[in-house]
Amino acid sequence: MTEIKQEEKEMIEEKMEESFPITLEKIERKEAEKRKKVILTTERFILLLVFLFSILFLISLYYHANPAAIKPNTPSASPTTETSEPAPTPLPEYLTSLTSETLLVNKNYPLSSDYVPDNLVTPYVNSTSDVIQIRDIAAEPLKELIQAAQKEEINLYITNGYISYETQKDYYEDRVTLIGETEANKVMPKAGYSEHQTGLAVDFTDDPSSNAQVVSFSETKAGVWLKKNAYKYGFILRYPEGKERITGYSFMPWHYRYVGVKTSTSMYSRGEDYTMEEYYEISK
Repeated sequence: MTEIKQEEKEMIEEKMEESFPITLEKIERKEAEKRKKVILTTERFILLLVFLFSILFLISLYYHANPAAIKPNTPSASPTTETSEPAPTPLPEYLTSLTSETLLVNKNYPLSSDYVPDNLVTPYVNSTSDVIQIRDIAAEPLKELIQAAQKEEINLYITNGYISYETQKDYYEDRVTLIGETEANKVMPKAGYSEHQTGLAVDFTDDPSSNAQVVSFSETKAGVWLKKNAYKYGFILRYPEGKERITGYSFMPWHYRYVGVKTSTSMYSRGEDYTMEEYYEISK
């Protein structure tokens, strides 16, 4: 009985040996195919990651080279008086020529940073600074003005004449540090926007010991005399009281600008506080 079972077992094993290799081969082939698919899928995934990282790297390089492109593309607002300022009106040559005595400089019409008048002179008048320079066409009229004031026992001193672009830049930055940009813009031109760079503007005082410029100067004997007589010598009060909206600056009773006797007389005939912007009908 035991021998029969042993024979049956051997027969079963023989049959299994005949069929099993085929089954094992199929299993190995399927396993190999699965591994191949896994490897292929992994390779594709890695290639995709490399591609994506390459795209991100190129995008980062583009925005690094073009930072303005990062700004959102928002629709522009329609021009209004609150959101935008119209372009300044083109000016005639007598207001733009660098040799003109009526050269206009204000918050809309600046001078270049490298502009220096080629005809600056030292008028040798009483001043609170070591050296005062102005354009030659204004030097003699300034002397005559100061001499006329002295005849009426009024002593005038000059605190500023020509101021270079770089010096004006320093003045403006100092004022911003002291009172903030908003307030500084009311009383101090930015570099390039100052009449002093033309060599045609001067600042007066009646105190030889100080460069201080105060609104109360308008109430002094010197301030009152200047307002009534400066035009006779070609000078105008450039930033009158109540004309801030027109000139862009607060009242500066010490700041006078040479425009020539003919122009200053014509302006004064229209009012003591007539501005260049009004006289030449300048609009933004």
